[in-house]
Amino acid sequence: MIDRGLLAVVLISSLLTCLVIVVTLACVARLALRSRHRGVRSTDRSLDFSHALMGVGMSAMLLSPALPSGLWAAPFVANSAWLGVLALRRRPARAYLHHLTGALAMAYMFAAARSHSAASQTFSLPSGHSSGHSHGSVSAVFDAHPAGFAFPLVAWVLMIYSFLSAGFAGTDLLRPPPACHRFAAATELVLSLSMGYMFLTML
Repeated sequence: MIDRGLLAVVLISSLLTCLVIVVTLACVARLALRSRHRGVRSTDRSLDFSHALMGVGMSAMLLSPALPSGLWAAPFVANSAWLGVLALRRRPARAYLHHLTGALAMAYMFAAARSHSAASQTFSLPSGHSSGHSHGSVSAVFDAHPAGFAFPLVAWVLMIYSFLSAGFAGTDLLRPPPACHRFAAATELVLSLSMGYMFLTML
């Protein structure tokens, strides 16, 4: 019989993967459209780029990245440094610091995947029973996910932060802001929820 818990993991992972891919494509399209309009502030483009980069990295992690984890971590470290500079030079700094935290979380996740590659595991679903009690299996999660973190406390803090961010984004969707703010809130909800879930499965 199929384990219902593992089946739930498969369904949630598949749903989040699809949502992240859709949101990432929307972010890339939004960034491309905004780059053609001179009236758009560089502030908005920087935050849009952060969302798009996070979506691309998260999609790669969910779909098992083809490139080494260290190469994936590098652009997030660079982006976090740039967001740190913006946070020091512009106000309000809260949005920059929030995206900086997300970029560092992604870099940390990729770095942990690299340092724990030997401990990588996949979840499997039993697909049948034979007279010899042998089990077939169907891959449920991702080969690239490690079995743990070098500093689990950091992962716990980032996971809680991600879920709180998703909660605030969800409440923003219930308010009547402009359409552009609704898009940002929906993007934040999907990416933060997916990040929190990935931390949860990797702890």
